[in-house]
Amino acid sequence: MNMSHLVRTPIYGLIIVVTVGFSVLASPLQARIQLDIVAKFRNADLELDVVTIVDSEVEASKSKVALLGIATPLRSSFSFRLVEWLSLIDLWSKAVKAQSDSWRVIGSMTETETSDVSHLTISAGPGVKFVISSSQKGIVTFILSKDDMGGFEKALYQVKEFFSR
Repeated sequence: MNMSHLVRTPIYGLIIVVTVGFSVLASPLQARIQLDIVAKFRNADLELDVVTIVDSEVEASKSKVALLGIATPLRSSFSFRLVEWLSLIDLWSKAVKAQSDSWRVIGSMTETETSDVSHLTISAGPGVKFVISSSQKGIVTFILSKDDMGGFEKALYQVKEFFSR
């Protein structure tokens, strides 16, 4: 009898049981939270994500959230409700109009309704720079190139529409 077959069979069985168990346990969570990646932008090994989240177990007025996330080896995000998202669109519009060869801070925002309050600073220059700083996660920066500005603006308005549904 093949000894490796005897050892592998129980291990494969255990893997199947654990996988099925996790999928059953995760099902209620999947039904409760819906996460959609609206857009991803890459610059070298960095990534900027625009994400929407709906939590069906929270009162309707608080069930929708948008995130702007920056992934370096670290990952940090900034959360928005509709009012904050409209402020982001306003800062974005100013940054697009202020394009130049050197960086200039356009404005900043402070996150609300979270235990780890982050700060978002937007600068204009040869593109748009997003800096998210958090006392727990540190500082992450993403520079959106001029080539990606149209796609980012489209994502901004898709999220604005998400909040109005």
